[in-house]
Amino acid sequence: MKWQQRVQVTTGLTCWQIMLHFMVVVALLTGWKTKALIPVGVGLCLLYVATVIAMFALQRFHSGKLRNIGDFLEELTTTWYFGSAMIALWLLSRVVESNLLIAAAGLVMIAGPAVYSLLAKDKSGNFAAKHPVRR
Repeated sequence: MKWQQRVQVTTGLTCWQIMLHFMVVVALLTGWKTKALIPVGVGLCLLYVATVIAMFALQRFHSGKLRNIGDFLEELTTTWYFGSAMIALWLLSRVVESNLLIAAAGLVMIAGPAVYSLLAKDKSGNFAAKHPVRR
């Protein structure tokens, strides 16, 4: 087994995903040390939004190299979502004074995509089990 496969089996992440996490942490630490954490956080959030837009644009293709790039960007945005949501929530806490609004925004950021994904999979609105449960 190659060392990359061992890392992926152990952590559940590929090496490029781990490097992405390290680069985000380094950017945040650099922003913190240089007292530019807010511009770095805004930049990381804007980079995430640009990645999501590119992913949506490239996933319209059904095959070929552009679709492969879209699939890669989908993995990237899935890996990066939680960190980006936490940065956005921290930036929001710098502007909004209400803890209730911040908590609601956090709940929407974390639970929203999961709920949307569940609702988007079943277009009929019928949430009954697809297969009967054996007893």
